[in-house]
Amino acid sequence: KPGDTITNMNPGGGGYGDPLERPIEKVVSDVRNGLVSIKGAKDEYGVVIKNKKTLEVDIAASKQLRNA
Repeated sequence: KPGDTITNMNPGGGGYGDPLERPIEKVVSDVRNGLVSIKGAKDEYGVVIKNKKTLEVDIAASKQLRNA
């Protein structure tokens, strides 16, 4: 009807390439925008966020996790 709205939320398309090679700043941006959780950043992208409020990254831990 006029004035009605429809919202359709779908999961991502999976992307391409090695997720461990995604630039850290882009992963943080994805977390900031609600596209990736902090747990997902660590588990899927190897990015360790040490402060939930500021989204500060533990670079040393991230490098170690990405190289494991």
